[in-house]
Amino acid sequence: MNTTDIIVLALMAVAAIIAAGAFAAIAKYLFDRGLADQKNPAPNIIEFYKTYIASTRKEAGRIGGVFWVHSVFTGLFIAIGVIYSVVRFILPFLMGT
Repeated sequence: MNTTDIIVLALMAVAAIIAAGAFAAIAKYLFDRGLADQKNPAPNIIEFYKTYIASTRKEAGRIGGVFWVHSVFTGLFIAIGVIYSVVRFILPFLMGT
């Protein structure tokens, strides 16, 4: 592992922590309002999103900001991982170096 690997992993870790924190806020919002069942052993995450979006849109007229934070940082986590994997492992293999 080199320094770049560590930096990329740290960026991914930060993005994952922020995305997880935002999802926890979404879940808390739903649980506090009785819109989701805390005791469900296998909740459907998509239903959490749909319910949160519908509820915040009904309350405020727009989708709650926490959903956007969660979406952006989840996307960053995925994008950083994919782009770095391609640049670090695939391109050198294709270039023959």
